Amino acid sequence: GKAEVVKHGRDVAIFGLGNMFEVAEEAAKKLEEKGISVALINPRWIKPIDAGTLEFFARSVEIVCTIEDHVLHNGFGCAVMEHLHSQMINTPVVRIGWPDQFVEHGTIPILRKKHGITADALVEKVLPLLQSKTRNRSSVA
Repeated sequence: GKAEVVKHGRDVAIFGLGNMFEVAEEAAKKLEEKGISVALINPRWIKPIDAGTLEFFARSVEIVCTIEDHVLHNGFGCAVMEHLHSQMINTPVVRIGWPDQFVEHGTIPILRKKHGITADALVEKVLPLLQSKTRNRSSVA
């Protein structure tokens, strides 16, 4: 199947899976407010992975980010990294999702905040990587 490309961008591609797509949209807005160009993609399902869309964005942005309401271990983000590695595409991948451990009881918003599964957490993980890439580019020139 084909992923739904909601918006194109040059700096970061965010793949928001399932109910985390709304969080991906919120993160995209926050990054854009900081002058970062964001591609927003709804992968629609984990398998089969849309290799063409994934490869296109991984080759055209600085960072790929996945956000999912699943455990990170062997999740969608892992499938993305595995596919990119198999194609020798070295774009950094930031994965947002649940840790592979017992998660205590609580409301979903509280647990998401505690475990970094929020738009703010995504922005905090992506910004330093973009800044270091920008510094590296300007130091080469």
